[in-house]
Parts: sequence; structure tokens; C-alpha cells
Amino acid sequence: MPPLSLTVKIVAGAAVLFLAFTGLRYAALWVAQHWVPVVVVLALVALAAGGVLLYRHRRNAAERAEDAELERHLAKADTMTIPEFEAWVAKLLLRDGFRQVRFVGRAADFGSNFVATAPDSRRVMVRAKPDDGTMSKRGARHIQALGADAHARWKADTAMLITNADLHRLKVAARHDALAAQLGVILVDRMELAAWVADRKPPAELTASPA
Repeated sequence: MPPLSLTVKIVAGAAVLFLAFTGLRYAALWVAQHWVPVVVVLALVALAAGGVLLYRHRRNAAERAEDAELERHLAKADTMTIPEFEAWVAKLLLRDGFRQVRFVGRAADFGSNFVATAPDSRRVMVRAKPDDGTMSKRGARHIQALGADAHARWKADTAMLITNADLHRLKVAARHDALAAQLGVILVDRMELAAWVADRKPPAELTASPA
């Protein structure tokens, strides 16, 4: 197909400009004749947009307030020594329906181990691991060690890792969740632990008899 000549291009451009000008002229005339409904529609759109922004602001503020309240429940745990954190987790288990909580930890276990009977009567291996600044990066190592120990060494029905570290940061959350699901480990990290402390409810996976 031969290229368009300069004259054709000029004519085509002029036609487009004419049509655009004509369209704008008629649009302006229509708005001038129907300015009342136009103003009403614009006002409704502005109100709707303002309502959406206000809702999002209030929702974000409520979420921030909720997160701050949850963080408050871990303020004490964040200052605990390792033995204090271990004792605190043991008390938490006993407070909320776990029975026969028995400490079985050893130096090479990557954390303190408890064998307990969960509220749904299953035998659960619990590892309490306070945040030492490396948990978020090395969480997979702890999940793997606990998953291997819980079933082979302790004959547990399931396992649970309890920590005040955040194992759900953007770059590692999917990996940790997938690994835990594969190995049968329940993750109770920072926000889940705070919610447990606040609501006095252990993970749902351990409060109802398995199907």
C-alpha cells in the first residue's frame, strides 16, 4: 500500500480537528441547556467519591488501631528472656485448654519443645521460639526441624511453632505457609499470637475434632 501523500494527511488532520471541534461545540451547547442535571450528577459523583475516601480512611484507621492493640499484648513478651518466654508460652497453653503440657526441649532443638494434648485431644508438639532478630529470615529452618521432629521423634499428630517474630513478611510469607502446610506445622507468629493472647482462643485447627 503506497504511503499517503502530504495533502491527504493534511486533509485528514483537518477533518479530525473539525469533527472534534464540532463535537465539543455540541457538547457545550447540550451542557448549557441541561446544566441543572449535569450539576446534580457531578455533585453525586463527588459525594460518592468522598464517601469512598472517607470509608477507606476510617477502615485504615480502625485497622491501625486494631494492630496497635494487638501489639500491646506482646509488649511484655518482646522484653522476655528465653526462659521467661518459654514459661509464658507454657502458661498460655494451660490457660487455654491444653493438657499434660510437658517440657522436652534440648539444646539442639532450635527452641523449647513442649508435648501437650490440644483442646481437640490430639497430641501436639509445640516449639516456643522468641524473636532473636533472625526468625523472619530463618523461619523455614525452624519449620523444617519442627516438622521432622514432631512426627518421627515424638509421634505427635501435629506440630505448632509459636513465636513473637513476624513470619509473614511479604518476601517470605508464601514460602513459610507452603512449607508449614506440607509438613503439618501450625504457624503462630506475631499477629496470630497477639490475637490468641487477646481473645483467649488458640488456633482453630486445634480446637475442634478433626473430620
